[in-house]
Amino acid sequence: MHVTLAFIGRMPDEGLAGVSGAVEAAAAGVNAFDIELDHSGRFPPTGRPRVVWLGIGAGAPSVLTLGERVRSELARREIAFDAKPLRAHVTLGRVREDVTLVDARAIAAGVEAMRVPHLRFRADAVVVFESVLSPRGPRYTARASPPLRVGGASA
Repeated sequence: MHVTLAFIGRMPDEGLAGVSGAVEAAAAGVNAFDIELDHSGRFPPTGRPRVVWLGIGAGAPSVLTLGERVRSELARREIAFDAKPLRAHVTLGRVREDVTLVDARAIAAGVEAMRVPHLRFRADAVVVFESVLSPRGPRYTARASPPLRVGGASA
């Protein structure tokens, strides 16, 4: 399970050191914090769903602050990333583009009816993931993982 703070896209292996350095600098001095997943939703909020997600309640301000730190460090190093606004969420799944209208409506209704028990976990590191897409879904490999400071309560 992960929260995407910045999406970089395709990058040659030699660019990894710059990304890792940016993430390490962003994580420096930031306290570990709790995240609570407490609601569900979808992107886009109307029409055919493309992404189903769990939203972050408690801990969202810390996620957003950490995300801004990561994005600032990437920009400072002139590393391009997707600059869409950061929304604090965990992706549950992506909906195929070729989904039928009946299935799309069923997915949308299911998300609307979903009740999420409050799920809490500790964010104690910022991980640089490599994702490789395949017909079977993405494969994620951790390439760097600078820790957040232990014992803290907020970013």
